[in-house]
Amino acid sequence: MNKDILPQGDSIRQLLVKSNITNANINSLLREKGVFLGQNQKNNSVPLIMKSIISPKDFIELYETQKTKEETVKYRTSSINCKSDFDFQEVIGNNIDINALIKEKYTYRPNYSVVGNPNFYFEDEFTAVFEYQIERENLLDDWTNNKTYHKGAITLKKISENDIQISVQQDSTSKETFEVNNILLQALKEQMLTKSIIKSNDDIISVRFNHFDNSTRIKFFYSFISNFTIYLDFKSITDIDLYLDESVESHEDVKLFLDEIDNLKLSGKGLQKHVLINKQEYYPKLIFGAVKFKYILSFNGIQGSVVVNLGFPDYVKSKDENADFQMSIEIILSREDKNSNTENKIRKKLLEYFEKKKVESYNKFKTI
Repeated sequence: MNKDILPQGDSIRQLLVKSNITNANINSLLREKGVFLGQNQKNNSVPLIMKSIISPKDFIELYETQKTKEETVKYRTSSINCKSDFDFQEVIGNNIDINALIKEKYTYRPNYSVVGNPNFYFEDEFTAVFEYQIERENLLDDWTNNKTYHKGAITLKKISENDIQISVQQDSTSKETFEVNNILLQALKEQMLTKSIIKSNDDIISVRFNHFDNSTRIKFFYSFISNFTIYLDFKSITDIDLYLDESVESHEDVKLFLDEIDNLKLSGKGLQKHVLINKQEYYPKLIFGAVKFKYILSFNGIQGSVVVNLGFPDYVKSKDENADFQMSIEIILSREDKNSNTENKIRKKLLEYFEKKKVESYNKFKTI
């Protein structure tokens, strides 16, 4: 963000009305100015901000709030079965032209490009990381966002326990970074096929929506209720994207209720106790697309909370039954503890535990 003037009036309104700037964000700013409102609604608070003087600190805080929410990192993981051992540096090399790969995919110029010419670096002999940033043009957006920047990454980790495998972690913060990850991963697969490290695309294993039936998918999600790490204490399920399987007869207890509904977006403080989704006899009719979990965090003396979104976003968006599993981790800390280095350290550690739990639960509940 490179702006020479602070926005006032309608210019600041364009930022304030965005959905990722919440009522709480605005009212917190007003309280710091000594303004207390009885009605916690934007219709009341936004006009007051528009008429007041916004300091550089106020604007940066608001802008970073909406930017942080846009930039929530989504993680997708998979593994690749290898038929022979290999050296990462020999396979990957350091001559990947990611922008050339993007141009090959498009017959027209996309609205984004990768900044610079990034390449893999090696944390150790078993781990290779490709980090990058894209510049995206938003010609139809408001003045704060004509160009935005979004980070993405792919991490490859070689595991040699029983058989040789590559663990693949894709980090994306926008649909464009998710696309760049797929372009890069496809190029890597072709290299590994050429060098006979893998036999076919069948060697690439992901957790997919259709690897479960309706009942085992719910059990897979519910397995994350257990306390599988010392750093987290499960508190509640707060949101569920729920659909109903038309091919399955509703249980007689809820038939009258469910037969009139196509899908439900459930929100609450303790949905794991809800009668509709707490009885296993109801499971065959219910399709879980995504679930949001809330945990209490205690990490090396740092206290806070963690909100984790687990789900199959491509199923939620377009009913794609081949959808990959995805997770995102939001860490909520006090002002004293809140900084990006601390959050990244905690997120990296938690991701290890969630990945381990995901693999354990997948192997237990998959039906393929």
